[in-house]
Amino acid sequence: MSGVLLGSMLSSSSAPTESTVAERLQSRSGVSVFQAWNPIDMPEQFPLWTNENRLRAAAKHDVLWEEPVSQLGFNTALVLGAVWEGPHAGLAARFTAGSAAKALANRAAMLEMNPSMIFLLEVRWRDAPGSFLPEDSPFWQRNPDGSRVLGWDNGPEPYYLLDPENPDFQANIARQCALAVDSGIYDGVMLDWSGHLEIVKLTRDALGPSGVIIVNIHDHIDDAKRFQPYINGSFMECNPDGPIVTTRRNRTTWDDLRAGYLFMESNLREPRINCLEVWGLRTDLRRMRAATTLTLTHGDGSVLFGDPNPLPQPDHMHDWYSFWDADLGNPIGSRIDRPDGIAERAFENGVVLYNHIGNGTRRVSFAEERMRVSDGRVDDTFWITDADGDIFLTP
Repeated sequence: MSGVLLGSMLSSSSAPTESTVAERLQSRSGVSVFQAWNPIDMPEQFPLWTNENRLRAAAKHDVLWEEPVSQLGFNTALVLGAVWEGPHAGLAARFTAGSAAKALANRAAMLEMNPSMIFLLEVRWRDAPGSFLPEDSPFWQRNPDGSRVLGWDNGPEPYYLLDPENPDFQANIARQCALAVDSGIYDGVMLDWSGHLEIVKLTRDALGPSGVIIVNIHDHIDDAKRFQPYINGSFMECNPDGPIVTTRRNRTTWDDLRAGYLFMESNLREPRINCLEVWGLRTDLRRMRAATTLTLTHGDGSVLFGDPNPLPQPDHMHDWYSFWDADLGNPIGSRIDRPDGIAERAFENGVVLYNHIGNGTRRVSFAEERMRVSDGRVDDTFWITDADGDIFLTP
């Protein structure tokens, strides 16, 4: 039985009336948060020792992607749990029957908890663990002596560069992307490492108009323009300057991040799914608020405030912040750029203000009392520091 047929049978029996991606995006309310591979890392509040607990923690997010080859190599439990069949994941023609059935059941359970969720599979195209393909596969890049070229150096086993210029390999990636979506488990795919234009084009052809493709192009507008006809969004993995940065920046600034997010939100393909991540220390609540309120005021994407990649633990682990639970409701208008330099956006149950870096501390007043979510204070006048933001609810 083919992987496509198996997925179709399981999908049709488990979710016959499931809403479309566009409908799920429309149903979002308040702060939208995404999970990039790794989960909430708060074992007392969100224990992850059972499948039920992992699903409950994951369902706090509106977008989730995972990649079984690398995550299982790190002994990281998957949330959906689909695993490619066979000794070499890069050549697989289907997910194992047992893991596909489990993944469909897990998907249905999470959609019961959060009907807005969207599920993506990261498909490796740049590099992969040595076990991903046979050692003699033509899909590896080779040194002059014939050995494989080393890739990412932080994996649980040696990673080697794949050959994205090989037309057969390009077609193989598109084939696996289509298998993932046809299985009914995933709504689309995420391509890391800034993507590859020919692979993206072939993947769009393989998925058709409705499959979701997002690419880790950070806040790079030039890349977005190249991919614009084909992709639904960017994974904006960024570590912008100031006010406090404790690990190396990844060549971006808050100015670039804002400009990039605005471009992605206005120009990429619909249904549009931009995922804006800012790195920082988990105790840096000011930086978390800035990332969150920038995302809320300047578009309709999802946010993540995650651990910096250079730290020794698995990347993108994160806390869950009560700030993200604010009962904002839906936006009732677009952003307003106020004369004092603050960006404002109204929601059904309050207002979000974002104060961009370099604008200085600003005093804001409301016609009626508001409750500031960051500290619970109720008043009609507040101060917002530089490179910060907040949510103000109608009490």
